[in-house]
Amino acid sequence: GEGQPLAASAPAASSSSGGVINPTNATSPQTLDASKPTTSIAIRLLNGKRLVVKVNLDAPVSELGQHIGSQAGMDPYSLTSGYPPARIDDLGKSVEEAGLKGAQVVLKKA
Repeated sequence: GEGQPLAASAPAASSSSGGVINPTNATSPQTLDASKPTTSIAIRLLNGKRLVVKVNLDAPVSELGQHIGSQAGMDPYSLTSGYPPARIDDLGKSVEEAGLKGAQVVLKKA
């Protein structure tokens, strides 16, 4: 199969990468805009710890990865939500578009 050579620069977390977030590329999350609608999302990390993140509904799903940062360790992961858990592949969608308002998100090793 065709792949990228290891020396190729890795895509930023905000680009569509099939739902995989690489913590080594994490940047600082956007500042919460209190004038816009917000939601709290419960995130279950790979180590079982729980994190509650408050984000704007129009924030991209990739921002959750920025809030998680290095707390998930250094292994790439994907986000799942719902029951049965479904992987969130489009990290460019807004939190609201992805149906994550008030949701619980669980990390899975990529």
